[in-house]
Amino acid sequence: MLSLAPAATAVAAPTQLEIHRLGGSVFLLCWTLDAAPFGKPTITLAGGGRRLAAASVLLGLRDGRERLAVAFRASGHESIVATLSDHGPQGDVTAAFDPGLVHGLADPVALLQELTPQARLTLANALVGAWPSLFGLAAIPNYLSFLRQLLLALTPKPVAIQPAASLVEGRWLCETAVPGDFTALRSAARLDSAGLTRLDLASRVGAPDRGGKRELHLVLDAPPVRGGLLILQAERSLVVRSLPVRQAAPSLGRWWAGKAASRDGLRNWVVEQLSGLSERGRLLAVEMQRRVPLAVQHVRRNDDLPAAELDLAVCNRAGLLIGGWLRDPDDLLDEVLLHRGSGEPIAMLAGLQRFPVRLPSGTEGETRPATGFAAFASDYASGAPVLQPRCEIKLRSGTTLTLRPPVQPADAATIRARALTAIPPQYLTAAMIETTLAPILAACQEDLRENRADPVVTTFGRAPARPRASVVIPLYRVYDFLRVQVAAFAGDPWFVENAELVYVLDSPEHEAEVAHLLGGLHLAYGLPMQLVAMKRNGGFSAACNAGARQARGEVLAMVNSDVIPAGNGWLPALIGKLDRRGRVGAVGPKLLYDDGSLQHAGLFFKRDSKGVWLNHHYFKGMPGSYGPANVERPVPGVTGACVVISRALFTELEGFDESYVIGDYEDSDLCLKVRRAGFGIIYAPDVALYHLERQSIARSTDYTRGAASQHNSWLQTRRWDAQIDALMQAFESSSAEPALLHAPAPSEPDLVPRFSFRRATAA
Repeated sequence: MLSLAPAATAVAAPTQLEIHRLGGSVFLLCWTLDAAPFGKPTITLAGGGRRLAAASVLLGLRDGRERLAVAFRASGHESIVATLSDHGPQGDVTAAFDPGLVHGLADPVALLQELTPQARLTLANALVGAWPSLFGLAAIPNYLSFLRQLLLALTPKPVAIQPAASLVEGRWLCETAVPGDFTALRSAARLDSAGLTRLDLASRVGAPDRGGKRELHLVLDAPPVRGGLLILQAERSLVVRSLPVRQAAPSLGRWWAGKAASRDGLRNWVVEQLSGLSERGRLLAVEMQRRVPLAVQHVRRNDDLPAAELDLAVCNRAGLLIGGWLRDPDDLLDEVLLHRGSGEPIAMLAGLQRFPVRLPSGTEGETRPATGFAAFASDYASGAPVLQPRCEIKLRSGTTLTLRPPVQPADAATIRARALTAIPPQYLTAAMIETTLAPILAACQEDLRENRADPVVTTFGRAPARPRASVVIPLYRVYDFLRVQVAAFAGDPWFVENAELVYVLDSPEHEAEVAHLLGGLHLAYGLPMQLVAMKRNGGFSAACNAGARQARGEVLAMVNSDVIPAGNGWLPALIGKLDRRGRVGAVGPKLLYDDGSLQHAGLFFKRDSKGVWLNHHYFKGMPGSYGPANVERPVPGVTGACVVISRALFTELEGFDESYVIGDYEDSDLCLKVRRAGFGIIYAPDVALYHLERQSIARSTDYTRGAASQHNSWLQTRRWDAQIDALMQAFESSSAEPALLHAPAPSEPDLVPRFSFRRATAA
């Protein structure tokens, strides 16, 4: 240490100046003020005709004085002039010194000796935090030695941080006790022989215990063999812990069954950390929650006291959707709080969607009224699969009802199915969809799309080497009409010679059954075909897109499994109406119910009473011979039950949009994309097929509840509102449309006898 008297001073209070070497060419100037400064004191340093970069902190001394500590870098043996200013009337004080005369390292004990506890913390934070990066000290050996001595002077015998459990990717869950004023980890660093390394640590600070201590949990890399010190900095506290040399950490399963068995906040935080490490970590988090579930909590009563239950709490990257019921006869509800792994709970009342429900009263057949609820919390747990979040219903009486659901699903398809049951469809509004259901459903669709494995393709027979058309047919749990459909295709010479048949199975649990059925149909009718079996259910759009990727034909015919041709030659007739030069991009046929009445004669859009655009079919329910339905014409769109489009255009438009849930409105969305690309759409009534409408989707419980269809119509309206409005105005104002009402009726097509619609069995 070198003590110098000020040189060339102005009139000022007496001062004490000290210079310390921190490491290399970095020094610490300590200027003690013997009297209270007029204003905030500052020091500027100049040497070699230029101003030196410096960083300073103001430190309080035990005797009430203040000390200004300034770190700076000096190069060579040059005199440095320090100017102290407190912006007062007495003027500045200057001092000249040569740092090259300071050879020994700073004495940590002497530096800390006169400082107040808060000043010690301030100096240590600067020496650990900003100064090493500013002056390149993090790898200088003598600075590391000095810093270690200073930290050990602050914490003479640092406690070893203990590994609580081994996680994944070489990480440990560690825990230690910290003082009560350590409320949140601000920064962390590791000090060892390799240097001072900043650490970006996930941390959770618990509530104070009876002794005023808090429990701190950290996720750390498994410590290296060399050990070292872990430095944890908070706003008003600095904690030093020793890092143990590498050792075996307890298993996560053992820790989970012990400490995490009843502490939902801590375990939810660990779930979040595991999921953030890797997919393996996410799967381990799901496994642990299922292996050691928390107790389900609800309040069920048959009297008039408040009661509630949380039976839905599904979580994905978008957030958390909760749902349940509440009986509150006296209107005491004050707030709904959703607890997290760390931090304050989320207030949910403002976004709570409510609707009437009936609950069993305990007496056979009798029910009681209650209020159903659903709410969405965005970005909950950073998308980690928290399967049993805790919720509290706070009443104005001061009573709190604690709710915890059973273990919830973690896979996207089941989350989607559960989300669609959150609000009964008769009470569902556009606002509810937008704020409560749409975010989590969109994330489900995205998860399904991103995590979709390649399908398994099985080939039956040899298809044409260069097919002109590929007929893609999605299958989902309903296979009753495959025999009659395959028979109709096999009896069409053009189809046999020029088309390839691609079935896409979207219910993979039936792969063996469907493969056996198609194999038998191939043997019976000799028609080559392919089975593309999805690895998991993805919905109509995903199945059709998978089939299109497998297809080789220049033209795609997207056909439902409950669509049966009324005669031969239907496919070349539709293909012949495609004309890219004439800007015809898609063609749809006339579709009939099995009694010969019209199911589809082109698709148009019409708003419902809430302003949502719904899809409608021209002349639906009219006789098949109805004149206006038998004129070829442009239409706003055609149904996806049978649409013909070039494979190049389908690929250019990126196929069916997989944001639509289960199946509905993706066909009209495709038509709108065709029109946006500058192509028209033609309805061709001279080609007729039977469509046993909704048979192919009837066993999708997700769809039949109605929420999926309402979501899809909302999504279509949100995306295409202005375009649909302009399109329908153009069609409604077209002078050609009224002429259709007077078109002559054509002769009846050859109808397939109704007895031919037999349910298929394995051939």
